[in-house]
Amino acid sequence: MPEVITVEFHGKEVSDFQLSRLVQASFLKYTVPVTAFISDALIAEDTCLGISFDHSERDDGYHKADGSILRTGKIQEARKEGRFWLLETQDGNYVIASFKRKLGRASFLKLLKSADRLQLTV
Repeated sequence: MPEVITVEFHGKEVSDFQLSRLVQASFLKYTVPVTAFISDALIAEDTCLGISFDHSERDDGYHKADGSILRTGKIQEARKEGRFWLLETQDGNYVIASFKRKLGRASFLKLLKSADRLQLTV
């Protein structure tokens, strides 16, 4: 009898709302090159956690697939471009397409309120 092999995919499906926000965000022109678009964004320890889409850093050794969980570097600047928030971090520029339900927007507002303490540009 053959062995059973269990495969787990670490990623997340997005809702129709999240998908529509990602599409809208991807059509805009930004003042800096965008590293990735983030859905279900949540701010934790001055970084952004979320589901990554259209990540620009791809190589033969490590592919960042759409739908993978992403944690950015420390947020250095947050600004609104069009209808979306753009985060400049140590490792790139990320566009927040949507926030995690109930927690995401509140965590982002907390980051904005603490911008002076963190020397963050808003």
